[in-house]
Amino acid sequence: MFSIAAAVVVLLAVTIGILVIPRPAAVYASATPPLLQPTPINGTSEQLLMDLSSSLKDGETTSTVQIQSWALSMDVGNEGVIEKVSIEPEVRSVVHTSEGSRLEVRRGKPYDSDGRPIQVDGYQVGELIWARDYGPGEFPFMFGPAPVSPLEFGDYLRRPSGAAEWTTGEYIGGLTSVLNERRLTADQSKAALEFLAGLPELNVEGRVMDRLGRSGIAFATETRAPGEFVDRVIVSDEGLGILSVETTYVGHDRTDIQAPAVFSYFAWE
Repeated sequence: MFSIAAAVVVLLAVTIGILVIPRPAAVYASATPPLLQPTPINGTSEQLLMDLSSSLKDGETTSTVQIQSWALSMDVGNEGVIEKVSIEPEVRSVVHTSEGSRLEVRRGKPYDSDGRPIQVDGYQVGELIWARDYGPGEFPFMFGPAPVSPLEFGDYLRRPSGAAEWTTGEYIGGLTSVLNERRLTADQSKAALEFLAGLPELNVEGRVMDRLGRSGIAFATETRAPGEFVDRVIVSDEGLGILSVETTYVGHDRTDIQAPAVFSYFAWE
């Protein structure tokens, strides 16, 4: 039997967006997080995102990115049969200074399928899984500084892939990659929200509480993988910008999880 947890993480890096340097890590939980429960609100995605953009607060931009993430991991037997599905909650921090950068991955809090914290033998929340230091100019940025014009955001997000066009879901994945490696200024966040406001097939789900207990409005699309995955971006309704991105499995071809089920999420502190 071999574990394909690292392979799943690499897949997420391509389809959802995450800075990864795969390392083996133990698995400690076995239930997907509860689905978000949106409260319906009035307004189109364009109207709401433009309003959220105009209400962004000016805040101090730090050089530290703190991410709470969760991703589905699988163990597959020699016959190709999925034998175990597990959860790997992590807290990632990326610190950029004039002297270089440091990437740390620590164990996050495990929860049951109702969203309640659980105790797991041998599991220490906050334990360092692995870390890596980079000298000045060595950090493997995928993106340069984000633009402050929404008209430039599409080209900016596609540039590392070389793609001429993307679906709305792919743009959400690209934006996730940006947020996983650098903090946006208020002007850059404003441009990002105004860019999202102009994308097609981005549906308003409603007001939600994200995985860190923060209030926001959820917008979702199935354009990246119709009938298989829903990509969702949650934007603060308190002027804090993009809070988190989630992907939900809605397909019918898997036996390890029952749709709909949370496949991954990334929440920026």
